[in-house]
Amino acid sequence: IIDMSHKALQRLDSDFDALVIGNEGANFCVGANLFAVAMAAQQGMWDTLDTMIHGLQDATFKLRHAPKPVVTAVHQMALGGGAEYAMTGWETVAAHETYIGQVEFGVGEVPAGGGCKELLRRKVNPVMKTANADVLPIMQETFEQIALAKVATSAWEAKDMGFLTKDALIEMNGAHLLATAKKRALQLVDSGARPPEVEKIYAAGRDTYYALLMGVKGLQWGDYASEHDALVARKTAYVLCGGDISAAAWVDPWIILDLEREAFLSLLGEQKTIERMMHMLQTGKPLRN
Repeated sequence: IIDMSHKALQRLDSDFDALVIGNEGANFCVGANLFAVAMAAQQGMWDTLDTMIHGLQDATFKLRHAPKPVVTAVHQMALGGGAEYAMTGWETVAAHETYIGQVEFGVGEVPAGGGCKELLRRKVNPVMKTANADVLPIMQETFEQIALAKVATSAWEAKDMGFLTKDALIEMNGAHLLATAKKRALQLVDSGARPPEVEKIYAAGRDTYYALLMGVKGLQWGDYASEHDALVARKTAYVLCGGDISAAAWVDPWIILDLEREAFLSLLGEQKTIERMMHMLQTGKPLRN
């Protein structure tokens, strides 16, 4: 994923008028190299990991706000970092048969490539820009989407979940996906479209954070969540609510991105997260420990 990001940025510095990010492989992207991440954590390479995650965040942020049109062409599975990368461009063109989800919770982690920030921007921000809005329902929905590792089973469902915008193009014929994405990118060039503005993110604050924690505790009492599940859920809620702020506020997106990175690195220091990663690599199934 990181290599893809840097190559894409290099191309934007060239004579290209626009950029389409996609491929003709079996899947768009199924996420990071868990083995490399787990090995680096076990070897205590924290500065390297911090630099790596920050580099990914910086690249996806720059692609989102690039000076030239960036269109992502998404098909089949876009999971974990792949889901974050699918949300990177100015716009997305998705094949009808697309499965997008932030599945990091299954390996004891939180999305840290801009996924939390982007879901807040796409799902929470619009609600909180309306008068007398209640943040808790939409925040619970966003939190559960991440904590339950929900995956959209089609491009249409991905729109409902915020992975695709409501006006994202859906290509019914997967063989035409890249051509459709290229056509859309050139349309953006011809129309003189401007890059998306950097938006502040709604951080719900401490009261909403504690409300989410009560839900996590209820799952523990019902034996639906292990202690490590609860730890990852608490970290997720902390990121989504903007950290330890006493009242709701509109914050710079890098506040959320920094919280993502801090949570990701802290969870890598937990042996149970490493066990979950290795179990996923060995069996292809999540471990509940």
